[in-house]
Amino acid sequence: MIPTECKPHERPWRDWAVDRNLDDQWLERLNNLETFNLVSICEGHLDVKSTSVKRRPCIIFGPKNDYLRPITDRWYDLKEALAGEIERIWPGKETIIEFEIQHRFVKDEEDLADIEDIIMRITSVRKRDMMILSVWIQKWFRKNISKIEAFDQFMKTMIIIKGNQQ
Repeated sequence: MIPTECKPHERPWRDWAVDRNLDDQWLERLNNLETFNLVSICEGHLDVKSTSVKRRPCIIFGPKNDYLRPITDRWYDLKEALAGEIERIWPGKETIIEFEIQHRFVKDEEDLADIEDIIMRITSVRKRDMMILSVWIQKWFRKNISKIEAFDQFMKTMIIIKGNQQ
């Protein structure tokens, strides 16, 4: 979706509206992953209820098309290795990691659709608390982008290794 204009808290980046304080280098790195596509990135917002998840910095991505089917087809063979790598890369308690796989049938006016989705959410435990982008948020993004890049390389290696074993 290409926005026609940015909201007050956003700025243009390529053909997108992104949160104003997101660093171009972070966006470039997340858009250059080999196995994942960036779905969403948010610096956290103060204009929502204090209990809202939207107050937390967050990065959401999903596998590129070439990786979706190999992951879903071999989910039960891969999930232990995925869980172990998530534990290894994100050992601390400052970040919530969700790796979600979903299979569903959808029947509407058209034919029955078999839909597979995988989404990975990286969310700060800590909520944004100031209008300016705090130093802790900048550090959180830098650290987690490096960790996402490491996980991306693991996924590339794992899918190749597991794929060759079949």
